[in-house]
Amino acid sequence: MSLKLFLLVRSRSPAANVFPQRLCRRDVLVAVVDRAGRGGTRKVKAAFEAVEKRYAELGHVLQHPVSAEIVAIPIMGASKSLKDRHTLFVSVRAVESDMLEGLIAHEVGHMLRTEEGHPSHSPDVYRLISREVRIPRPAEAAFGQAFNHIQDIYADDLSFPVFAGADVRRAYEFFAGWVENNATMRGKNRWQNLGLAASNGFAIGNLVRHHLIPPDDKLWDRARAFDREAGFHAVDALAVFYANLPDDPSADAFIADVKRLADLMAKAATK
Repeated sequence: MSLKLFLLVRSRSPAANVFPQRLCRRDVLVAVVDRAGRGGTRKVKAAFEAVEKRYAELGHVLQHPVSAEIVAIPIMGASKSLKDRHTLFVSVRAVESDMLEGLIAHEVGHMLRTEEGHPSHSPDVYRLISREVRIPRPAEAAFGQAFNHIQDIYADDLSFPVFAGADVRRAYEFFAGWVENNATMRGKNRWQNLGLAASNGFAIGNLVRHHLIPPDDKLWDRARAFDREAGFHAVDALAVFYANLPDDPSADAFIADVKRLADLMAKAATK
C-alpha cells in the first residue's frame, strides 16, 4: 500500500500536522489542517496546487515542504518559514473569498524569497539591521509595519507574474480596498498614523511597480487626503520608495534602503 503524502485533516490536534518521511519534491503541500472547524481543506489544497503549477511554469519551485492551516484570524493569511519547512496560515475569510489563490501566491512568494536567501527574508540581515538602524521606541510598531511591506514587495515581485488578466485586476481592487479602508481610520498618535500612511504608500507603490495604476488614479487623492488630515505629507515619498526598490539588492544595499525608509518616516513625524 503506497504512502499517501497529502493529509486532509479536520482537527484541532497539533499532532495531525506531521510531515511524512517519504517526501517527494513534487508533493510540496504535505498537510492541510482545519483548525477553525469551518471546512475548506480541499479548496485550499486545490488552490495551492494551482498556484504551485503556475509558479513552476515560471521556473520557481519550493524545495521544502509546506503545511497549511485554516485558522480564525482577522487578517487574510500569513506564513512562517523555518530552515526545513514552511507553514501557511489561511483565514476562514480567505477560504470563503475569491482571493484565495492570490493570498497563497503571495505567501509562497515569501517562502521562495526565504529559500533563496534574499536579503529581505534573511535572519542574518535582520540581525545587522537591528544593530545599524535606530528607531525611537514610539516608532517601533509603525516602522515594523513599514519594514514588513518591503518584504511584501519582494514576495509580490514573484507572485504578481503568476496571474494575468482579470486576476491582476483583482490585485488592484484588493489594494484599492486597503487604501479606502485606511482612509477611514485614525491612529491614536502621529506614529500610528504614519504606520497607516506606510501601508497606503506600499499599496500604491506596489501597483506602480507593476504598472497597475496611473498617476491620476483616485487612490492617490484618497491617500493624500489621509495625510493632510493626519498633519503630514508622506504617501508620495513612500510610494516612490516601494515602487523603486531594486530587484536583487546586496545585503549592504538592502540595509541602506531600510535606513532610507527609517529616515523618510522620521522626517514625516517631525514636520
